[in-house]
Amino acid sequence: MNVLVFDTSTDIMHVTLGRNSDVTDSRTVKTTEQHYNSAFLVSTIADILKNNDLKMSDINVLGVNIGPGSFTGLRASVTVARVIAQQLDSPAVGVPSMQVYSMLNNTEKDALCIMDARRGMAFVGIYGKNAEPIVEPCIVEYEKALLMAKEKDYFVICDKRMAKNIDNCVNFEEAGVDFGAFLLELTNKKLKTGEKFCWNELKPLYIQSPPITISKKGAV
Repeated sequence: MNVLVFDTSTDIMHVTLGRNSDVTDSRTVKTTEQHYNSAFLVSTIADILKNNDLKMSDINVLGVNIGPGSFTGLRASVTVARVIAQQLDSPAVGVPSMQVYSMLNNTEKDALCIMDARRGMAFVGIYGKNAEPIVEPCIVEYEKALLMAKEKDYFVICDKRMAKNIDNCVNFEEAGVDFGAFLLELTNKKLKTGEKFCWNELKPLYIQSPPITISKKGAV
């Protein structure tokens, strides 16, 4: 079974091809001042398929990071996954970003994942052994997230902004690991639940409304 997964939720895009849970090809593309990495998603997918002598019709399953993360990145990757899955009539599996990051936990502790949501808020999620969800991604006040990181002996995983205020945490943005491989593993794991994962049910995990910027010209 050929599984194609991709993640454009952060400044580093991951595109990974697997044979079941075994990685056969993996690419990363960084966002620059000129372009979001998601602008290269389709071309990167095409290059991976070409280098592995595959056609899009050879892909059996799609997997995508649904967030929380970059609003622009999430829209791009979910849209591409929906279009491909619809054309192929293939499963399209959505995996929350925090579940992917929880795979960094190499201890017996529960993993507490925290991301800065801006505007005095933070995204949090708690995962047990083998990335099993205990508390699904949600939003709490920033100070409450900091207290959660201190009040219990969690394996804390956070982004670089939260890492400035949390001791003994793992900054996933600087972990230097292949999150595409984690996404591939979790996609295969979710498939084993027997769910259908229809393309039209795949949506970004928008926990917080996007910020609205009003141009000076249109301001009143």
